[in-house]
Amino acid sequence: MEAVHYLLLFAAAGVASELLLRLPLMEQAKQLLTVTRKSASTIRSNRISDHWKETVLPAYSIRMAGRSILFFILLCVVALPVALMGLVAPGGFGRWLDMLMQPLPMLLLCGASLAYILARVKLIRG
Repeated sequence: MEAVHYLLLFAAAGVASELLLRLPLMEQAKQLLTVTRKSASTIRSNRISDHWKETVLPAYSIRMAGRSILFFILLCVVALPVALMGLVAPGGFGRWLDMLMQPLPMLLLCGASLAYILARVKLIRG
């Protein structure tokens, strides 16, 4: 791995981490979990008629699908800076993706992201 790759990797980790902190990803996960729990409790309930279950469960399913799609889109937005670094990386996009599939770059990307998030959170609280 070249030094430029390390720089791009750390820059991508910083931008992706900042997006992770700023986007409402956890809020979407919480809302998805809430709808899932409501749906499961409706299914398990003996006090709710089958007719009402047939009415309400499709609505829960639509909400869950919408939340899942939005959650996926937010994850894609977080991953986008890492992918876009491949456009300026030496060797091009294909080489960048090949490099990202190796264990060391994955560890560096995760480690840099965790370090950035921890430092960022301490600065905000500090």
